[in-house]
Amino acid sequence: MRLPSYRGYSNAKSALASRMNDPDEDIYVQLEAAAALAAYDDPNGWKFIERKLRSPVMSVPLQTQLETVIVVSEIPKKHSESILIEVLQDSNRDEELRAGSALALGKFASATLATALVDTFNSNALEIKTEAARALLRIAEPHTPYLIELLKNSDANKRDGIAWTLARSGNFDPCEIVTGADENLRRWISYIVGYGKDHFDLASVEAICNADPEVYFAASVLWQIVASWVYNLKEY
Repeated sequence: MRLPSYRGYSNAKSALASRMNDPDEDIYVQLEAAAALAAYDDPNGWKFIERKLRSPVMSVPLQTQLETVIVVSEIPKKHSESILIEVLQDSNRDEELRAGSALALGKFASATLATALVDTFNSNALEIKTEAARALLRIAEPHTPYLIELLKNSDANKRDGIAWTLARSGNFDPCEIVTGADENLRRWISYIVGYGKDHFDLASVEAICNADPEVYFAASVLWQIVASWVYNLKEY
């Protein structure tokens, strides 16, 4: 979405409000008009957007709500993030809409957002946790220390998505989280190091051999599997 300059916005505000409130206008035009208003913190723009996302699908079709999620993701505001987190966390909402919100959240990058994404990893809906993991990977770099703490202290049924993210983002010393790790965490450290070996300093990886030989052995098994030509081989 291309936002008008401040002077252009001042001149266009009444026209944008008119398009947004016109029931005969195309819904996509209404949404873009609302987004332009919301981008300048016009409360009426935000109210229009919130009504679309908080209404039941009997009142606002799912396709319209999905488009609203896309529009919200293009408004670089803290309120956008809050709205998307609200949708993501609402277990009564359509799973496709929640997954879309998770995907859209990858455009933001706060610690609050990281926690909200991690909290979906114990969800039964694969589509939601898949998009949440992909979004978490996109914001991982500035939050690596925080994600490591989440990995260490989260419930075991949330660690898989965090481990998937850390294995692909790397850039930390995996040996530091081996000491004192419980059995479940040790397995996920093996996965992180085994799958993400190329994202870690070689000396740090080799130090795990002394810190926890069993974790190192498990990781080495995964190295062999990932390096094999049969790893991505599919049946016809």
